[in-house]
Amino acid sequence: MRNSTMSAIGKLRAGIALSGLAVSLATTGTAYAQDDETDDSGAPEIVVTGTLIRGTEVVGSQTIAVDREAITQQGSTTTNEILQLVPQISNTFNGRFEVDPRGITGAGVSIQRPNLRSLPGINSASGGTTLVLVDGARVTPVGIQQSAVDVDIIPAAVLEGMDVVTDGGSSLYGADAVAGVLNFRTRRSFEGVKVDANYGFGTTLSHFDQWDAAVTAGTSWATGNAYISAGHVRRDAVLNGETDWATGEIYDADGNPSFTNTQCIEPVGSEIRYFFFGAGWTNSSQAPGAGVFPIGDACDHTAAGTYLPKLKRSNVFASLSQEVADNIDLRVTAYWVKRDLSLFGYPRGYSTPAAAPVFPANPTIGQIHSSLGGIGFSFGAHPDYEESSTRIGLETWGVTPELNIDLGGGWQVSNKLHVGRSTNFQRTPGVNQALAQDYIDGGELNPINVAAADIAVINDITDFETAQDSIHEFTLVRSVADGPLFALEGGDAKLAVGVEYQGSSAQYRAATNRTGVIGTVPYNRAERHAKSVFGELVLPLADWLDVAGSLRYDDYSDFGSTTNPNVGVKIKPFSWLQLYGHWNTSFNAPNAIDTAARPVGRFVCGIYSPGQGPQDPFGKWDETGTCAFLAEGPNEGLRPQTAESWAIGFEATPGNFRFGGQFYSIDFDNVLGAVDAGNADTYVTNPELYFYNPSEAFFAEFLSGLANGAELAEQISFDDIALLVDRRTSNIEAAKLEGVDFHVYFNTPTSFGNLSLGLNGTKQTKSVRISAGEASNQLGLGTPELTATAFAGLNAGPVSTRVTVNFSGKYTSSNPDFLGNDVTVDPFVTTNLFLGYRFEEDSGALAGTSLRLNVDNVFEETPQRIMRGTPNTITYEGWTLGRVIKLGISKEF
Repeated sequence: MRNSTMSAIGKLRAGIALSGLAVSLATTGTAYAQDDETDDSGAPEIVVTGTLIRGTEVVGSQTIAVDREAITQQGSTTTNEILQLVPQISNTFNGRFEVDPRGITGAGVSIQRPNLRSLPGINSASGGTTLVLVDGARVTPVGIQQSAVDVDIIPAAVLEGMDVVTDGGSSLYGADAVAGVLNFRTRRSFEGVKVDANYGFGTTLSHFDQWDAAVTAGTSWATGNAYISAGHVRRDAVLNGETDWATGEIYDADGNPSFTNTQCIEPVGSEIRYFFFGAGWTNSSQAPGAGVFPIGDACDHTAAGTYLPKLKRSNVFASLSQEVADNIDLRVTAYWVKRDLSLFGYPRGYSTPAAAPVFPANPTIGQIHSSLGGIGFSFGAHPDYEESSTRIGLETWGVTPELNIDLGGGWQVSNKLHVGRSTNFQRTPGVNQALAQDYIDGGELNPINVAAADIAVINDITDFETAQDSIHEFTLVRSVADGPLFALEGGDAKLAVGVEYQGSSAQYRAATNRTGVIGTVPYNRAERHAKSVFGELVLPLADWLDVAGSLRYDDYSDFGSTTNPNVGVKIKPFSWLQLYGHWNTSFNAPNAIDTAARPVGRFVCGIYSPGQGPQDPFGKWDETGTCAFLAEGPNEGLRPQTAESWAIGFEATPGNFRFGGQFYSIDFDNVLGAVDAGNADTYVTNPELYFYNPSEAFFAEFLSGLANGAELAEQISFDDIALLVDRRTSNIEAAKLEGVDFHVYFNTPTSFGNLSLGLNGTKQTKSVRISAGEASNQLGLGTPELTATAFAGLNAGPVSTRVTVNFSGKYTSSNPDFLGNDVTVDPFVTTNLFLGYRFEEDSGALAGTSLRLNVDNVFEETPQRIMRGTPNTITYEGWTLGRVIKLGISKEF
C-alpha cells in the first residue's frame, strides 16, 4: 500500500509541475476552478458538474439534468428559454425568460441571470448568485452595469444538455456559486450537415412572431473532429397594449379607472383664469369666471411600452477536438455572438411649469385674464415626428482551448485557458428639457399646438439621449490534476488539486447629452486579479459510505481573500437507496464593473398630480412635483455577499421508479441590493432611501455623486421632483431561506412505445429578509412558495410526444390593490404540448428529416389583472405570451 501511495504522490507532483508549466506559458489571465463535461463521444471518464474528479459522482449534493431530448421537446429556440424547464430557477420558471423591459432603462440590467432558490437582490448586484458555466468553465461576461453570462451565446443547435447543482459551490468554483451552479454542455463532436429552422407565432398575442435558422457542419478523422454552427434569430416586439392585462390604468377609492400620464398627444394640464375686482386680480373659484380649469385628459403611456423586446441575434460556435498523442488530447471551442434588442414606448414629451401671469395694463372691473398652468404634451402630436426606440446591444467572442494529459495510473492533468471580450451599449432617447423650455419661451413651440412647430425645432429638442457603454475583458487559466491515491473498502480514494490565476477588466462610460456625444467621453477602467488554490478529496470508506471534502482559497487584488470549505456525505443502506447531506460556505464578490461604473440618474415626468401621487405611507409628499427621479448603479465600498448552506436528502431507485427529495437551508449575509420602488413594503422598511420633494441643496449634493449628474442638473429642477429614489446598489440586506425539493420519475417500455412520467418541484418553507436591522417575513410574498412541473411522454418509433404541465402556486402580491388591501394571486398553470416525427433511414429523400410541433400554453392561461391605486405599479401578476404555436424542421445530410 505504501508503494502505491508514493507512486500516486509522485504522479501528483508531476501533474502539479505540468500545471505550473501550463500557467507560465499562458497569457496573463483569470482562472476559476471549473469542472470539465464530456459526453460519450469524448473521454471514457467524465467529470460531472459539482466535482473536479473524473468518474466520480457528486457526494452530498442534488443534481438536476436536462438532456437534449427535453430541450428539443420544449421547442426552445434560444438557450435562455431552457431555463423555464427547472422549477428551482425561480425567476424564469413558468414565466419571463428574459429581463423585464422595465428594469433595462437606466439601470443597464439587460441580461437575465438565473436565480436558483429565489435569493434576494438578483438584479441589484452586477454579478449573480448562481454560477453559469459553459462546458465546465466560465466565459466572458456581458452587460452595461452587469458582469453576467448571457447563456444565449450557445446556439440551441449545439447544446447537448444542462446540469444544475442546487447547492453552494464556492469550494470548487469560487465566486458566484452561492445558490448553485448551471453548466451548459455543448456537443463534443458532430459529423455531417444539419439544418434547423423554427417558426413561432402567437394566437393570444397575434403580434408575437419569431423565426430562427441554424446550419451545423462537421467532419471527423481518425484522431479528431471539427464542427461549426451558425444561427440567426429574429423576433418582433410585443407591446403592453396588445395584451389584455398590461395597462397604466389605476383606480380611485370608488373603483373608478383613470390614467395619470400627462405628456400626451392631446395636451394635458390647466388654464388659470383671473378676475379683476378693482383692487387686484384673483383666481379664486368664488369670483365669476375665475379658477383653475383642466385641459385635456391623461393618457396611458404603459400601453405603448414594451412587453417583449424586439430581438435580432446572430451566433457562431465552433469546436475542434484532436488527439495530439496517445496520452494528450486537445479541444478548442470558440464563439461569437451579436445581439440587439429594441424597446418601444410612448412618443416623448415635455411638461412646462406654470407660466407667470402677465396682466394687461388698465384692466376694467370684471375683466378675465387667462394664463397656462403646467402643461404636458407629446411631440407625437407633430405629423412629421418619428419616435426612436431604446436600443441595447452586445457583441462578444471567446476562445477556450483545453489540453488534457494522461499521466498514467489513472492520473490526468487538465489545463484550460479562456480569452474573451464583450462590448455593450445602451441608448435611451430623451428630451433636452432646458432647450424645450427655451423654444417655448421664445414662442417657437406652443404646448397647446405642437403640430404648428417647425419639425427642426422638435428634432433639435429630441436630439438627446442617455447613453452607456461598457467593455469587459476576461482571461482564465486553470490547471487541475486528479487521480487515485489508495484503495479503501468502497473503492479508490481520489484527489483533485488545482491552481488558478484570475485577471479581468471592465471599462464604463455614460452621458446624458446630445445624441452621439458619448463617443467623446473617456472610459473609466478598473482591473481585478486573483490567485486561487483548491482541492477535493473523495473517500469511499465502505460500500455504503462515501465522504467528500473540498476547500478553496481565493486571494483578490481589491477586497482581500476568502476561504470556503465543503463537506459531503453519502450513505447507501440499500442498493436502491442513498441518503446524502452537505455543509458549505460560499460567496459572491463585487466585479470590476462595480469599480469602473458610476451610478447614473434618470427621471420621468408627468406621472404624478394632486391626488394621484407616489407611494407615501408616512404622508411626506406635499402634493407638488410631477416627476420621479431614480439613481441606479453601484455604490462605493461594496463588500462580498456571503452564505452558509446545508442540505440533507435522499434518492431512491426501486425498479422503474426514481424519486427523492431534500431539505435545504441558506443563511445569506451582506446581500447586495437596491430598493424595489414597485414594492410597497420597501417604503416602510427602507424609508431612508425615499426622498419626497427634495430641497435644492440636497438635490445638488445628490447629483454630484452621479456620472451624469452635471448634465441632469441642466435638465430638471429640484422643485419638479415629487419623489427621489436612491436605488444605488449597497450591502443592505441579509436573508434566511429554507425549503424542500422533490421529484418522482417513472420510465417503462410498453407494447406501444417507451412511456415516461415525471414530477419535479420545490417548496419554500422559510424566507426572512433583514433590512436596516428589521426582519420581515417574505414567504409567499411576490413569489410562489410552491413551483412544480409534471410531464408525460411517449416515444413510439419515429413518433415522440410529450405533455408538460407547469404549476406556480399562489402568493401575495408585493403591492396592494386600489383599496390598500393585500392581493392573493391565484395559481398559474400552463400546459404545453410537443409532437415530433422523425423519418426513418428508408424514407428516401426525407431520410434524416425531423418535424416538430409545439403548442405552449394550450389553454391560454393569462396573468391575473389587479386593480391598482398608484401610478407605476404593474397591473398584473405572472407572465406569458399566451398560446404560442411553434413549427420546426431539421434535416441531416
